[in-house]
Amino acid sequence: MIKNYLLVALRNIFRNKLPSTVNILGLVFGICSALLIFLWVKDELSFDNFHTNGDRIYRVMENQRYSDGRIYTFAATPAPMAPFIKEKYPEIEQATRMTWDVSRLFQLDDKSFYESGKYVDPDFLTMFTFPVIKGDVKTALNDKHSIVITERMAIKYFGDQDPIGKTLLLDTKDAFNVSAVVKDPPANSFLRFDFLVSFAFFWDENKGWLDEWGNNNIRTFIMLAKETNTQSFGEKFKHEVKEHNKETNVELFIQKFGDAYLHGNFENGVLSGGRIDTVRIFFAVAVFVLAIASINFMNLSTAQATKRAKEVGLRKVIGAAPAQVFKQFMGESFLSVFMSAIAAVGLALLVLPWFNSISGKQLAISSLDINALWLVLAVIVFTAFAAGIYPSIVIAEFKPVEVMKGQLKSGSRASTFRQTLVVFQFSLSIILIISTAVVFRQVRFMENRDIGFSRENVFYTWTASDIGSKFETFRNRLTAEPGIENVTGSSQVPISIGNSTMGLSWEGKDPDSQILFTNLDVDYDFVKTLKMTMVEGRSFDRTSTTDTANYLVNQKAAEKFGFSGGTADRDLTMWDRKGKIVGVIKDFNFGSLHSQVDPLVIRLKPDNINCVIVRAKEGQTAEAISSLEKLWKEYAPGYPFKYTFFDQDWEEFYSAEAQQEKVFNTLSILSIFISCLGLFGLSAFSAERRTKELGIRKTLGASVPGLVRLMGREFTVLVLVAACIGCPLGWFLMTQWLQKFAYHIDVGIITIVAAAVACLIVSLITIAYHSIRVSAANPVKSLRQE
Repeated sequence: MIKNYLLVALRNIFRNKLPSTVNILGLVFGICSALLIFLWVKDELSFDNFHTNGDRIYRVMENQRYSDGRIYTFAATPAPMAPFIKEKYPEIEQATRMTWDVSRLFQLDDKSFYESGKYVDPDFLTMFTFPVIKGDVKTALNDKHSIVITERMAIKYFGDQDPIGKTLLLDTKDAFNVSAVVKDPPANSFLRFDFLVSFAFFWDENKGWLDEWGNNNIRTFIMLAKETNTQSFGEKFKHEVKEHNKETNVELFIQKFGDAYLHGNFENGVLSGGRIDTVRIFFAVAVFVLAIASINFMNLSTAQATKRAKEVGLRKVIGAAPAQVFKQFMGESFLSVFMSAIAAVGLALLVLPWFNSISGKQLAISSLDINALWLVLAVIVFTAFAAGIYPSIVIAEFKPVEVMKGQLKSGSRASTFRQTLVVFQFSLSIILIISTAVVFRQVRFMENRDIGFSRENVFYTWTASDIGSKFETFRNRLTAEPGIENVTGSSQVPISIGNSTMGLSWEGKDPDSQILFTNLDVDYDFVKTLKMTMVEGRSFDRTSTTDTANYLVNQKAAEKFGFSGGTADRDLTMWDRKGKIVGVIKDFNFGSLHSQVDPLVIRLKPDNINCVIVRAKEGQTAEAISSLEKLWKEYAPGYPFKYTFFDQDWEEFYSAEAQQEKVFNTLSILSIFISCLGLFGLSAFSAERRTKELGIRKTLGASVPGLVRLMGREFTVLVLVAACIGCPLGWFLMTQWLQKFAYHIDVGIITIVAAAVACLIVSLITIAYHSIRVSAANPVKSLRQE
């Protein structure tokens, strides 16, 4: 029987070439796109699942409450905290401090490279699961001049030699002995590094500012004992900083380490999402595309049902039960989906490198990956069931008496159901088109928005060797070189400032006021080089001997001070350094457009320059880079020269949105294509069903254009109804998405109308072929049918 069902199914597929091709093509593209997105989602959800103790590792977070009502949430904590709380709280089994990523120069003989790594405590290697290839994790970081390197770094410097005990030179002066080699962190690791150095070394180098409980600059991770009640522990732990710093506004809390990657956004002290939002959006879009492909199958299967009515009637007459008929047609559904799935997997393998390039992933479909196989199987079963369930029920309910008498009608119920599915299908397509358009416009808006200073032709490099200590001489010489328009320096990159403080006082300040100010150190030509706008007062001036104690502030800071009659020339003290505000700068974005501009205080401090910023003359960028490289080699011999353009960093802020844009573009095109495939098949069925009607109309004098309009009217109405549903939903969903940006576009009526019109035009073009072909046919041939 199964063999017979299989033969009937294959015969039916090859007999009805057009609907079968439309069905299979739609399913191939739908399953392929869904499979790729589901692989992406699976990879995102797998981040940091490989740590053996992952369910007991937490990161310590801070909520900082300020008098203006705002609560800032940070992952930065005081450096003395980790060893102290490990001794104090029996619930904490292990604890480690961790710096943010640091880039350091390593040398071995003639090899010299920058590597990215972290300073951590010895507990790091026993808390987190990074498999050791050589060495002992328990003692690897006990010596402050020991270093743990990854397998990649070991091969890079030592080749096939055993690196244990070998020496690497850090920043041309500090020797470190390799104590262990660990496997490279996997692609789905939140923690990435090439090397690990003992935090004890970092402490000795920076303890002048590290040992203060009022400074938040280090990440802290803890591993709790089994069966620890995290809620009760959090309650007694949250005021730990206040016990060491009475003036603090900090409350501590813990977040499971495994949640950090996907749930990293906090708003006013409350978890507000993170990358998980993108995961949910992509998952929903994949389901949309799969649903559109399944709807094609349902529509065409029910439309073609009348052609197989006599077959079903005969089966029932000779004893087939409705359940058997249902199973047969569900089996045919599974066969079609299975054939489509095989082709879809092949297509996915072909386009996977391209998908990896736009998504920034390293996804793979491997026969050895049992999880990937389960995922493919789940997609096949879901699609086959969703696509085949309704047609199978409809066909199984045919009454054999009506069928054999030729009285079977397709009925208004089936027709209404098909129309409803077409409306649903195009509603989803319109939502995807609106989403694509809005994401595209928002990304362009962020890339091109005036952020308060000119970043074109501006690049920077971090200081090394003697450049920082001899910055003024270095700057003067570089300014005279070819291609250089201006040179300045700062303690941090101006579009990514991470330092902030409450340590400000000014005339009239409320003693109970606690306001967080971002702070930056610069040299004299900062405003001039970046072409910022002064709204009050002046910039720093070399001829003014008092400017070494003075400040610039942005408009937000001026608002917080609340001075009447202007802000320039007012007294300001920061960290006991008394000076005057010499000018107010127009607000500029020193972070991404996801956040509002915060109050900023800029102090003149040429002896704290870490970043050399260069503006090249128009059209002379190459010459400017060569000029900087020439002086670099003189002042920092042995250090590889590298530089970064401001535009590169700015684009990096929105890499996630850029990825969304590319994926949305692809999926919206696919959704329209699949929807139009279905419309093409339905219009063919409609044209075939109405051949005699159109022949009679033409005999009675109807024109070809009139018949084409008649054929197109039904589908035009459906697309317009879909627009009435999809447009408001698309507007609502994308308005919600835009709320995560402090600066954003509006969805706009033009975007809504354009999406509906585009969908209508494409659908009319799709049905035009069959409408024109049937309308132009000779009515004699049409009426000769039966």
